[in-house]
Amino acid sequence: MNNTFRFIAAALIGAGYCHPAGAVDWIGPDDKVAGKFSTRNLEQILEQNRLGEAENIRAVTLARNNRSSSLLVQVRDREPLHRHADSDITVLLLRGEGDIRLGQQTIAVKAGDVTHIPRGAIHAFINRGPEPAAALVVYSPAPGPKDRILVEEKN
Repeated sequence: MNNTFRFIAAALIGAGYCHPAGAVDWIGPDDKVAGKFSTRNLEQILEQNRLGEAENIRAVTLARNNRSSSLLVQVRDREPLHRHADSDITVLLLRGEGDIRLGQQTIAVKAGDVTHIPRGAIHAFINRGPEPAAALVVYSPAPGPKDRILVEEKN
């Protein structure tokens, strides 16, 4: 898991979590350097934000500034096909397994896998596991109110 935490740190620093004084907002394993959440309480965050019986997707904001936004996203079944107008996104699958549809390509993913989705790319996540999947999703820059655009499937 240390490599995962190093990746998260690099992603957060690279996504613009540096302040003028050089301080860094950190979502990590050490409470002394953790921001609002630490990875040790991932189970607690998930427990406090359980998907409702009829709920398919839930997103919890972990951190946000004008340059990036980090969310904990849970998916029970699948996302609708969509694209982002404002942001590139990096997805670190924390729990579960599934497929990421990226354009015409389908990529199998499991916990620990990282996927980069460029701005404008049509994509969706399909959960293939028995439990809801959970991912750390970093948007860069932070999305605006009209960032997520649903896309109709062309048959």
